[in-house]
Amino acid sequence: MAVDGLSLSTDGEWLWAEGTTLGGDDGIALAYIFALLDSDDIPHPPIEAVITRDEETGMFGAELFNASLVKAKKIINIDMEEEGTLTVSCAGGITAHNTVPLTAPTDKCEFSYEISVDGLLGGHSGVDIDKKRHNAFVLVCELLKKIKENDITFRISDIQGGGKFNVIPKNASVIIGTESECLSQLSEIIASFKADFESKYSADEPNAVFAVKSVADDFSFYDLDSTDRIIRFITEVPNGVQNFSPNIPDLVETSLNMGAVSLDNNKLSAHLLIRGNNSERMHELMKKLEVFTADYNAECVFDSEYPAWEYRENSPLRQLAIDTFTELYGKAPIVSAIHAGLECGIFSKKIDNADIISFGPDIHDIHTPAERMNIASVERTWNYLKEILRKLK
Repeated sequence: MAVDGLSLSTDGEWLWAEGTTLGGDDGIALAYIFALLDSDDIPHPPIEAVITRDEETGMFGAELFNASLVKAKKIINIDMEEEGTLTVSCAGGITAHNTVPLTAPTDKCEFSYEISVDGLLGGHSGVDIDKKRHNAFVLVCELLKKIKENDITFRISDIQGGGKFNVIPKNASVIIGTESECLSQLSEIIASFKADFESKYSADEPNAVFAVKSVADDFSFYDLDSTDRIIRFITEVPNGVQNFSPNIPDLVETSLNMGAVSLDNNKLSAHLLIRGNNSERMHELMKKLEVFTADYNAECVFDSEYPAWEYRENSPLRQLAIDTFTELYGKAPIVSAIHAGLECGIFSKKIDNADIISFGPDIHDIHTPAERMNIASVERTWNYLKEILRKLK
């Protein structure tokens, strides 16, 4: 940035960068902080400014932050992108790596086919997990079950798709082999499956595509038992929303997302991101997954855990923020929680009895070249922040 900088544009209402992301998430928080520190006429209590690195790629700065350096117990996090929403809780998370033993693929088949699912909406495995988005790995294996129900004997060679643990996979494909030619029969089964899917889920997944084609290659296939284990594990492993919060309406409290699946010689690898706005419930879900994988003699290894920012029933700072917003704008803010990670979760664990809120101005299409920030919203949020600080003085 010291070399290239940004070419900024505005239409008077929105601010954006030409050809690249604006970086308003979270550059605007830095601007607010520096303006506060630079000013000598804004009333506020003693301020300890915490600026971290690598929040988007893993919250590594917050993880390494030495909390003994600060004395504050009230934390205002400016890392949200919707004005008028006051965030009071976020999910923690942990990644589960599952390895299912298989018999190495040595079988050969006369005919090979690629079965594929594409065009699903996918989305973020936290904020979109309750929007009835289908997991492409699960869906393609449900299709394989339907093929099996129609008395077609097949073996699996490979499965591909997805790849990111925190993204609901929107495409997947699998290579199967048979001893007899059955392309027309497979096409009929898939057409029937597609019609049934559309009758039930077209409103949620309007662009789903199901396909089959012959493929010519020297594939090696898993035996029938390993093929069955692959299909059963993928379709039966806990996935998606598991339960909702008893404190905040419509908030997903725990979920899993199977974002990456692969076959490698004598094993199936399935990687799931577990999220929980309640740490106890999240660890119960980890136990549930361990029990499930044990039935397959599978290994289940957890890593990359980050803590939840749990809802605090008694929060003076939250009440102050609600009252202040109501006084300024004549209506109460939306008090919300997100089923995704924020640094607030880490700070809530590092700083005992921390009272935390999070808010920010309107920023659309973050992390993309289309990112834009609403100028009037930035000013209103600045005034809102200053009034909260004045009352805390």
